[in-house]
Amino acid sequence: MMASEDMRRVLLHGGAEEWFDRAARFAGRLAREFNAELHVVYVVSEPLSAGFTAEMPTARLPELHAAVEEEARQRLGRVLPAEVLDHVTIAIRIGETSAELLRYTAENPVDLAIVQGSDEHARVFVDRGRSSVLILRS
Repeated sequence: MMASEDMRRVLLHGGAEEWFDRAARFAGRLAREFNAELHVVYVVSEPLSAGFTAEMPTARLPELHAAVEEEARQRLGRVLPAEVLDHVTIAIRIGETSAELLRYTAENPVDLAIVQGSDEHARVFVDRGRSSVLILRS
């Protein structure tokens, strides 16, 4: 068993998929149990190529970033207790998902990365990550 001082930062790859709410609840329980920070990292691979952003000029990317973060906070607010939300950092990254997740953990060391089992990015954390990895089944 890990001592509570051994797990101070937990990372969860954010997503809109159905599994994410279950993963967020699980990550929140771990963070609360270990009194750890929870880092939820969302990666947008091509922010100008889909949906309402198709005609958005690049100068408006900060607005898109703020909208994604606000949506993430609302979603997390529905699944995490307030005492956990106080220790959540939401990060929005733009780029290739695996590379951005690894870059985030290099810049913000985490003790445990939680990824979804069918997520191709799980293998990247196992092979090249600097933290322990918890793979959740979908």
